[in-house]
Amino acid sequence: MKKIFLVIIVFTSILILSGCSEHPFKAPFGTEFIESDTLSYDYYNGSYSKNLFEYTFSKEYLYFIDSDESNYRFSSINNYQDISNEFISFLELYEDDTYSDIYLNESGKGDIELSLGATEDDYNLVKVTADSEIYDVDAFIVVENGLRVIFSYTEFYHDGIKIVVPYNFAIIAYEIHEAYLKEYLPINNEYVDEKAILTRYKTAIIPFPPKVGFWPTTFGEEEELKDMGRFMRITEDTSNLGTHTEEVCSNDVTDNCFTPEYSTITGFVYELTISEIIQFYEENHGGRYDGENFIFFMDNESYKISLAESTINIDYSDTDSQTEDVITFEITKYFE
Repeated sequence: MKKIFLVIIVFTSILILSGCSEHPFKAPFGTEFIESDTLSYDYYNGSYSKNLFEYTFSKEYLYFIDSDESNYRFSSINNYQDISNEFISFLELYEDDTYSDIYLNESGKGDIELSLGATEDDYNLVKVTADSEIYDVDAFIVVENGLRVIFSYTEFYHDGIKIVVPYNFAIIAYEIHEAYLKEYLPINNEYVDEKAILTRYKTAIIPFPPKVGFWPTTFGEEEELKDMGRFMRITEDTSNLGTHTEEVCSNDVTDNCFTPEYSTITGFVYELTISEIIQFYEENHGGRYDGENFIFFMDNESYKISLAESTINIDYSDTDSQTEDVITFEITKYFE
């Protein structure tokens, strides 16, 4: 299955079709084996946590979840007919919000080993004959609140009935960071030996069209910048400023404050024109022109997106790099 290198998640399938392991429920490295009827995503923005996605099956199923709890992995351990019906219903629910890449599976037609429901030491596999071509699918799903789902699966027909065999189900948030507090620390503080500025951040989810890629971004290029995770950065500072705390300047806070600081997101959109991207934000996020700037809205905040046609070189996991025509973008916070 061809995978886009620069999409934030590069899936590694753990779909077991041959029963080569003796332990169906043994969790791959970095994952946890669970039994649940729910796929969900809780988002922490640096200030509070909120559930932003939840999909409930008709009963509990067996699968693996990554330690960051945003990537679900499926293997051939559930009754293939039951789990297929569940995901067919899911895909129908999001049909209008899905873009799919579909690839012909190299195996063509033939027998596929799938489970009728595994036990701790037996996959309980049966041979299922595909009476159609077998396809691998990457479904890119846009969720209204700005989240995106990337669902990878295989599909074929057996006795005239569509079968969906799930691989990975990833729930993803792309975000801009906003500085909200700065602490000016004395010499020999708990982080570094020199005087330093500890900046605390919160995040905001940014919506995107279905198929996007990203370039790495940072909060800055200063050599003295020390990464302390998504919500804190510390910068050594040898100035004579005394120990104190600053908030963001506003109408209510005008002294001992700092100008708002935001990160930016840069990347590219596949297989859409600039006008189609504009239409996406107009229809889904109140997009409009403010003078020469095209802006959109998310959670009562406004953002500017700059778009340009470009040709870039992209690496794929199973082929040589290829040249692609894309639309590049840069998104920043916007102040009217």
